[in-house]
Amino acid sequence: MGSKVLVTGGYGCIGAETVKWLLENTPLEIVIASRTVSAERTARAFHGLDHDRLQAVSLDISKAEQVNELFSAHDFSHVIHLAAFQTPDCNAHRDRGLQINLAGTQHLIEAIKQSSKSIERFVFASSIAVYGPRSQYPPGVVSSESEPSPGAPYGIWKLAGEQLSRVFHQETGVPTICLRPAVLYGPGRDLGLTSSPTTAMKHVVLGTPYKIPFCSRQDFQFAPDVGATTGMIATESFDGFGVYTLPSHCLSIERMVEKMRDVAEHIQGIEPPQISVGDEEVPFICDLESQKILDRFPSIPQTSIDDGIRRTLETFCLQHKLGWL
Repeated sequence: MGSKVLVTGGYGCIGAETVKWLLENTPLEIVIASRTVSAERTARAFHGLDHDRLQAVSLDISKAEQVNELFSAHDFSHVIHLAAFQTPDCNAHRDRGLQINLAGTQHLIEAIKQSSKSIERFVFASSIAVYGPRSQYPPGVVSSESEPSPGAPYGIWKLAGEQLSRVFHQETGVPTICLRPAVLYGPGRDLGLTSSPTTAMKHVVLGTPYKIPFCSRQDFQFAPDVGATTGMIATESFDGFGVYTLPSHCLSIERMVEKMRDVAEHIQGIEPPQISVGDEEVPFICDLESQKILDRFPSIPQTSIDDGIRRTLETFCLQHKLGWL
């Protein structure tokens, strides 16, 4: 029997890029679990890729019985847990966010523990939101080993998920990794408090005005890099338990927009961008170092901001031609 990986939240920004990397770089069978599943969604998310090793199943991870039924139907060898409410939904619907982000993680862990197949790896997607706002830390580079101090439900539940994952590893010995992504940009990033820079890139392609509401510096990460990193750490040799902050590029929104303008100038068919910047601040840390994961997984990708913007704009140009943008 071959190996099979479960990717919860597999249609999301990180999830889709992780699945793409797995399809292109491994022989694994892949099961996507999402609240809403459709053939059209699969076709768009994985356009141009062979879907023979890919299956999408409907799952509400807040329902323990649904999670248990999924594990009864499949022998998973790897589990990548990405499904979660993001910050705006967690703030607006706290009880639902609690059931999905925290109880859902526990449901998944219990299902793994009861599985008849030995799990080779468990990966939990945490977030830099566990650190709280930048103002809580001194100037300069912030160590990824700094003590977390989340200031909102999303970060609190992500930190709790890390602790659940740690206890899971202690109880089972299953190699377990928690990843703390920062501010993602690129194809598929359309939800969350910091998705507006990517939305701005869509407007660049469409030739329409757009205002990014916040101006604060952020640690930016290209979504395909984060997906590739997630796939790599799920499948490469690893023992024990680890929590890792991912490499990023720290820059202001004003500088990000300048780079959009510079890159767009060299892409045929794109008019000069009409992107402006507001004066709001977002409560996320930046300036985080990431040497720990580079020491352990030195081959993870680190796309430059210019190349990431170029690839994003080119993808959006294609989606615009297909009528998807």
